[in-house]
Formats: sequence, C-alpha cells, structure tokens
Amino acid sequence: MRVAITGAEGLIGRNIRPFLDDYFDVIAFSREEWDIRDRGRGEELLSTFKPEVLVNLAAFTDVDGCEEERELAYSTNVQGPRVLAELCLGFGTKLVHFSTDYVFDGRKGAPYREDDPPNPLSFYGLTKLEGEREVLSRLKDPLVIRTQWVYGKGREDFPKRIIALSREGEVSVVSDQIGSPTYAKDIGPALAALLEKGLSGIFHVANSGACSWFDFAKEIVEYLGIACRLKPISVSELKRKARRPLYSVLDTERLRLEAGFAMRHWKEALKEYLMEGR
Repeated sequence: MRVAITGAEGLIGRNIRPFLDDYFDVIAFSREEWDIRDRGRGEELLSTFKPEVLVNLAAFTDVDGCEEERELAYSTNVQGPRVLAELCLGFGTKLVHFSTDYVFDGRKGAPYREDDPPNPLSFYGLTKLEGEREVLSRLKDPLVIRTQWVYGKGREDFPKRIIALSREGEVSVVSDQIGSPTYAKDIGPALAALLEKGLSGIFHVANSGACSWFDFAKEIVEYLGIACRLKPISVSELKRKARRPLYSVLDTERLRLEAGFAMRHWKEALKEYLMEGR
C-alpha cells in the first residue's frame, strides 16, 4: 500500500514514520513541500505518486496562537482539509485526517467516546472540529483520528520543557487539567491497524490511563532522578489566551474492538521514551 503523508516533519510524523516504513510504501512531504491549501500542488503530487492513502498531519497547532492568527488557523485547519478531501474524492484516495481532544469542552467528567457531542472552547478546537466535518461530509470512507497530549522524539515537547525548566530548581505545572499523555511513536501501530482493517469514521487514539500535567511532570522528574520542586497551579493562573478543556481523556475502546489494537498505559510509554533518549 502506498501511503503519502503531509506535515511529515511535525511531531507525529517524525515518530510514526519509522514504523510505517516497515509496513507501507511511504512518501513523506514537509509543509514546505506540500502546502495543503494549494490545490494545484496537491493535484500534481497525487497524480505523480498515486497513493492509495493520504495521511494529513499538517495543522496549525499553537492553541493560543490560533486565537491571535485566526485567518491562518482557519485556512490551515479548515480550508486545507477541505481541499484534501475534494482532491481525494477525485483521485479515489483514502484520506486519514488527524484531529484533537480539544473539540470537547471537558465537562463530561468521563472519557470521551467518538460519538459524544463536541463543543470546543477555543478557536483552535473550533477549527479542528470544522476540519473534521469538511472531511467527513465530502468522502464516503475517510478516517478521522483524534489524539491528545502528544510528545515524542526530535521536536520540542512537554517532557523536554520540564527537564529544561527543572534546572531552575522549581517548576510550576498545571494540576487541574486531565488528559492522557500520548507517545507519538505509539500512534504508528494504531494507524497501521486501522488501515489494514480498512476502517473509516472517527477513532480515538491515545495512551491509556489519565493524569494531570502535574502528575505527568512528576513522573518525568522522579524517573530521571531530577532534584526539582514541582509547584501545582490551576489553568486559570496561567491566564492563557485560549481556554482548555479541564477533562478531555479519550476513550479508545472502539480502537480495541474494531481494529483489535489496545493502547499501552501512558506510564509505560513514557518510561520507554525517557530510556531511549529524546
């Protein structure tokens, strides 16, 4: 199966590529090589390489930045997926589009299932939800993958920031926002399982278990033996431009039942990441 990837130099792309290369004929494109908003460029590349599957990882993911640069956020997260969906319809290509837990408002108080009603709190979440709808409304069998709290090798991420800040001796970390830290590397096998089964619709893909950002940071410093005081703070104390859902854990049961793939616990994944180096 030939698989093309947009936004391949991002955090998820860099981490899933080695696994996908072992199973598929992968063609990867950076943002500079393929701006997903450019219909002409998309037609050129799809007609040249003829992939059976197109995995869209290109997105504007700066949550606070989306509040300030709304035009760029909308064109990238909504218009871009619309262009890809229309291209895939014309070329008969299966589209896999990545989305986020930020489509939810966090008020459910229990893990979110794929069919739970979305209600984004931020402009970022709103654009990602509209991007999902552009894809789902234009194609018969698209695959939309929602994931969350992603970290991984080769790019700036939460563990690297905590390790860097720990040199100061004290780090303030949010303790009232709950989610599931997800090692980007683990998304690769889940994606492969979904593709091999030929599944479509919305699937949640995240490491199992849940914690706060504070708990996540505590696990990092304790495992590495870093002498650092962690100070718990609330989301409201940070005074960020964009609102975040306070509880956005994703239920991955559909992935297990339909694709036969169970995500490992976030602590297990984190230990591997820390052991292997960053």
